[in-house]
This record gives sequence, structure tokens and C-alpha cells, in this order.
Amino acid sequence: MRGPFGPRFRPRLLAAALLSVALIAVAAGVVLIDRTGGAVIASRQRLVAQSARDYFVAFAHEEGLAPLARAIDRRERTGEDEAFRYAVFADDGTLLGGARLLRGDQLPKPGVSQVVISTENGDTRWEVLVQPISTGGLIVIYEDLSERADFRRALGIGSVVALLAASAAVLATSLWLTRLVYRRADAIARTADAIAKGQLSARAPVAPNGDVFDRLSSSINIMLDKNEELTTGLRTVTDSLAHDLRTPLTRLKGALTRALDDEIDDATRREVLGQAWDEAERTLSTTSALLDIARAESGLSRDMFQAVDLGEMVAELAELFEPTLEDAGQTLIVDVPEESLRIQAHELILRQAVGNLLFNASRYAGAGAQVRVSVRHTPDGAQLIVADTGPGVPHAERGRVVERFVRLDAARTTPGSGLGLAIAAACAKLHRGQLTLEDNRPGLRVVMDLSR
Repeated sequence: MRGPFGPRFRPRLLAAALLSVALIAVAAGVVLIDRTGGAVIASRQRLVAQSARDYFVAFAHEEGLAPLARAIDRRERTGEDEAFRYAVFADDGTLLGGARLLRGDQLPKPGVSQVVISTENGDTRWEVLVQPISTGGLIVIYEDLSERADFRRALGIGSVVALLAASAAVLATSLWLTRLVYRRADAIARTADAIAKGQLSARAPVAPNGDVFDRLSSSINIMLDKNEELTTGLRTVTDSLAHDLRTPLTRLKGALTRALDDEIDDATRREVLGQAWDEAERTLSTTSALLDIARAESGLSRDMFQAVDLGEMVAELAELFEPTLEDAGQTLIVDVPEESLRIQAHELILRQAVGNLLFNASRYAGAGAQVRVSVRHTPDGAQLIVADTGPGVPHAERGRVVERFVRLDAARTTPGSGLGLAIAAACAKLHRGQLTLEDNRPGLRVVMDLSR
């Protein structure tokens, strides 16, 4: 069975693969342990035999061969340490004491040899160390190799059991982890599949434990939120252009059609062409404003950020708009800090946003109103405030007037596109801040927070 992004999870196939790997690992481990263990055991046993040989040689030098033979004979009768047996022979091959496993004529040459010795328990392989003594006689040390085999067998069985238990634990853990990883990855894949099918609101699940998949899902969801926001913004701009440019373009076409009429006089034609010019200017202004909003909301304008002295810029714009406010019968108050307040900003869009706020105040605050523009330091950056003492905006409409093309009933009788506050809101968002409309008691207080 296949899913949208490949084959489904197959625990049996995975278990078989993991089991094969585990069995190979167990076999390799057993062989390695057997070889290593056998070498360690052989080395240890030879050290024991050599230590016994050195002791017996020293004893023979100090006490003599006969006392050594009697001591070894007594030890042989006690039956201690069955893995090793000892004997003392005279130079002529006579057994003086100890184990009666070989006759003198059956002894191998001096050194270490392996021989098969027939005993009452059957034929047994022994390792025999023959050591001549400088004062005369031979010391013979027998080691029963079956003891080594038994030890290696016990070591091998223990190793197999331990490796099988470890492999079973690893197998179970691997299956659990693989299934967990598959489920988390499959959840993200299903989200991607839903997005591909047009469900732009689909999001990857995020569990509260906060593991790497949760971080991945969170990052993907942030990306999807941004994509949905951009798509929605593009759709809104497209719809707005289609809706709000239809009327001026129709008027432009009508004016040009009248201008092409051969029956009108030159004065009328010039008047009609002037109307067409005004409609073209209005259309270009609206289109430019919408493009500025789209770029600001998408963050594409951040590549044009530069250091801007916010206080100096606001003072310059206030000076530029002061005549306009005076013509409207209003008073302008500028409150900017004396020290420099520099932030990284898109100067062109920021100037346009502040200009729109001052222009809106001059248009809607009314004669006799007081307009105050101020700049303040904040812990995260700066705050730009444009406040007036005009009629203000009803509380219920404050969230709506920052949208594109929204104009209240009182503003519909004046020229404008309804994009001034929308540009200011997009500017605040571009600078990782927000635009807030508050009650100035009386009037409207527009607060633009900007990140440093």
C-alpha cells in the first residue's frame, strides 16, 4: 500500500531487516569474543604454567630434586587444581613424584607441546611443558585443554545470551523509534499534501513536548502562515485593483472617447483631455500605493533599510506640512527629542506613512483643531505619534479604517483612495511594529511603534 509520498510503513519488512542485521552482529560478536577470549585464556594459562615452572626450578636449586618430588607427590594426592598436573623425572626418565600421565620415554622434547593422553576418562588433549633443571632432572607441567574448552564454551554461551538480549532490545527500540519518526514525518507529509491540494489553512501538528519534529513543524507552520498571508495579500491587491480601478479606467476611456469626437470644439476637447489626465494620475497613484503596501507587508522592502534619524525626519516632514495645516485652520505642534534617535528603516515608505498621517489630520480634523506630532524612545525602538483634537474615529470603526480602500461615510465626499492608513499600517509591520488608533479625548491618536 502506497501513500501520497511513497510506500506506507511496513513493520514486518523493517523487523526482518533489523533482525538480519542483529543476527549478523551477534554472529560477528560471538566469533570475535571466542577468538579474543580463547587468546586471553591461553595467555593466562601459559603464564600460570610458567610461574609454576619458575617456582619449581627455584625450589629444586635451593632444596634439591628429591624434596621437590615429595612436595609435588603430596600435592598430586590432594587432587587440587585439576586443570594443572605436575611431575618430576630423573635424567634417566624415572618418575620421582607427581602425576603418572606419561612415562619418561613418552615425554616430548623440552619446551611446550600438545599431546593426546589416554586416561580412564578417555583420550584427552593436554599441553605439556618440559623444563630441564641445570642441577639435574626434569620438571613436567601438564594442562588439561578440556578446561579451556569448557571455559570458552561458557564464555560463548554467555556472550550469545547477552548479545541476543541486547539485539532484541535494540530491535524493539529501533522499531519504536522508526514508527515514531514515520508518524511524525507522515503528519508533515500529509500537511504538505493538503497544501498542494489547495487547503492553504492546513498546518503541521505540534506536540507540547517540543522535540525536533515539533520545532520543524513550528517552522513549517510559520512559513505556511507567511505564505498564506502573502497569498491573501496578493489576492486582496488583485481584487482591489480590479474593483477600484475599474471606475477611473472607465472614466478615462470615456474621456478619451469624447476627445476623439470630431464634432466637439478645441476648448471642450482640452477640458476632456484634462479630465482624462486627472483620472490617469488618480489611477497611477492608487496603483503605486497598493504596490507599496504589498511590498511593505511582504517584507520585500527590508533590503532597502538604512540608518534614519527619526526625530530629524519627522521635524522635516512637519515643516513641509505646516502650510497645509495652516491653510486648514489648524495648529501644528512638533515634539521630537533633542538627541539623535536613529533606527534602521525604509526611509521612503516611512516618510510616505508619516506624510499620510499628517495629511489625514489636515483633511479630517477640521478647522481650529490642534495637531501634535511627536517621537519617543521605547525599550525596543521608537514610537511615532500623530494626534489631533478633531472629531476622531468611532471605536467600532478603528480596526476597519486601516484596511485598504475603507473610507467612513464622512470622508466619502472628499477626494482620496482610502489607502493612507493602510500604508501606515503596512509601514509599521515592515518595521516589525504595529499601528494603533486610540482616543485622544477629543480626537484621534495614531501610534506607530517601530522596532530599533
